Amino acid sequence: MGRLEDLQAFARVVDARGFSGAARLLGTTKSAVSKQVVRLEDQLGTRLLHRTTRSVSPTAEGHAVYERALRLLDEALALETELAGRRDEPRGVLRLSVSTAFGNLQCTALMAEFCARHPQIDVVLGLNDRYVDLAEEGFDVVLRLTHRPSDGLVARRLAAIRFVLCAAPAYLAAHGEPLTVAEIASHRCLRFGYLQSPDRWRFRHAGLGEAGVETRGALRFESGLTANSSESLRIAALAGMGLTVLPTYAIGADLRAGRLRALLPEWQPVGGLADADTLYAVYLPGRTPRHPAPKVRALIDFMLEKMGEVPPWDREEVA
Repeated sequence: MGRLEDLQAFARVVDARGFSGAARLLGTTKSAVSKQVVRLEDQLGTRLLHRTTRSVSPTAEGHAVYERALRLLDEALALETELAGRRDEPRGVLRLSVSTAFGNLQCTALMAEFCARHPQIDVVLGLNDRYVDLAEEGFDVVLRLTHRPSDGLVARRLAAIRFVLCAAPAYLAAHGEPLTVAEIASHRCLRFGYLQSPDRWRFRHAGLGEAGVETRGALRFESGLTANSSESLRIAALAGMGLTVLPTYAIGADLRAGRLRALLPEWQPVGGLADADTLYAVYLPGRTPRHPAPKVRALIDFMLEKMGEVPPWDREEVA
């Protein structure tokens, strides 16, 4: 087999699906990575990658070498750790991406404590309301709100995300409170505009199953606000503009303080935005999927500690 450095370069190319992404992950140049892979192919006497102008994928032989490379690199790291007698102190730049609302409302405050606990780590926090490609954009970790993480990434579940239908007391005093899903038809509804069906809300009842109505059927969202941010919808709801469905990480404090009221608590919102029902920490598998870099491991351990069995924004009973 080739040198460990060449195997690592090849594995990173497969992980990142390209030479540019692999170079960023390794902190080197695209040409250097390409030379390492070519050298490995020459040493093994076989072609390991299919190369086109748009994509890079492993050949049949490349798949076999990739699987063996991961095991060898894992064993090499385990040996280094054993000889050192301990893991390295977490240090370096940690590039972390998170959604804008979750970052502003929850993550930024947590990072203050994380940085105080790990002074050798310099956190670069990216707030992005879009899908982030870890390899292409050079992020170490993404805190992703989703029902199912993307294939090809290592994902660690951190917390459940709960959604509620809610409104401000002032709005309810003026327009009344819906007592059934069907009664939402007579209310103004604040919704996200980027979803595939922003004019349809669905709910699930433990005993009655699902209920959902299209805008052009019994449930119509006329004169409703359309926005792409949980924070924007929260502000609109607090201003008494209508009903909305939001995650409790965004409105937990408002529910506890009575600024918003949870409605139809026996009906759980599902579908659309509410499909993002779990918070994951995701990262590239790299050479050792079971043993991420110390800085990544430190962040995941910290987040698991802070989330606990019930995330902090859901720990107090809401009215």
